[in-house]
Amino acid sequence: MKKIIFTLLICTATMAANATDMCARDDVMVLAFDPMVNATSTGSYAPEWSWWVQFPYGRIAGEATCLSAAEALGRTSGFGAYYGTGEYSSTFITVESGLSGVDADGAERKYCWCKMTHPAVSRWVFGAYSGLSNCATACPAACSGRIQTDRLHKYIFETIGM
Repeated sequence: MKKIIFTLLICTATMAANATDMCARDDVMVLAFDPMVNATSTGSYAPEWSWWVQFPYGRIAGEATCLSAAEALGRTSGFGAYYGTGEYSSTFITVESGLSGVDADGAERKYCWCKMTHPAVSRWVFGAYSGLSNCATACPAACSGRIQTDRLHKYIFETIGM
């Protein structure tokens, strides 16, 4: 009898300890992204256009891309924006990750955009100002760095599920 009670106690304690990390029911997972919590560390890997940021509540990861003004639907400023400008002011940016060099019209891709891909997927968010000397190598690091120093994650979290 003591073994059964002890086993039930251990099982219950384990479930209670994990309940603060994740709540799942009916194949739905609830994650709490707090934009007011500061990142503890960051990293990036330019060859794969990837970045990650560690928070006390877990790690988020994503990808980066460089766009020309035309590909960004006119968006060349506006830290944290996720849409174009002018007639495109309500249009989301939809592109592939890892773009660099020049676009089809020969315009330089020098505007850095960031997107979270883990543990949820966000929209592309304007992450770095124009004029990056080498967007292809600087953009992934700019994404992770701006999340840590400038709270870019606030805007990324706002676009989850949009």
